[in-house]
Amino acid sequence: MNIDKLIENGEKLPSAAKVLAVSSYKQFINKYPIIEKIKPEHWDFVLTIAGIFVAVSQLNHENIPEQDKNAILDTVTSAAIEIYPNSIEACEDCRNFVDRTYNELAREKEYKDNSKFLFSDSLGSWMVWNLFGHASSNEDERNLIRILGGFLAHSFISWWK
Repeated sequence: MNIDKLIENGEKLPSAAKVLAVSSYKQFINKYPIIEKIKPEHWDFVLTIAGIFVAVSQLNHENIPEQDKNAILDTVTSAAIEIYPNSIEACEDCRNFVDRTYNELAREKEYKDNSKFLFSDSLGSWMVWNLFGHASSNEDERNLIRILGGFLAHSFISWWK
């Protein structure tokens, strides 16, 4: 894909992440009543940030020249700030949390045997913590870790393709 198309995709990323977040709230609340505790605006924010984070994380693994990656990231940043002025801080918090959680989970037997859900569970942990304001503390919250992490990872992992 050429750089102009990648920059265009970068500009669209925050809006696409927010559209997915907004449109998914009702779908998830119908299946997981615990989500009723979360204000829709807060849901939108957390899922938008998670979607942006997934795509930006994947960008680092793409075979794109560094200067082009920087131009794309600048575009994503500008578009994200227009939607949520504190999106940079939120993405940084997400990155730090996911990196730390990923490293911790990678030492557990379950993930050593099968690392398929390592990234999405790390992301989902950040999402659940931020949606509820605490680490998952019951079965419903723990189930949402994989469900939400997988949903956002699946939705944005191929954003640059």
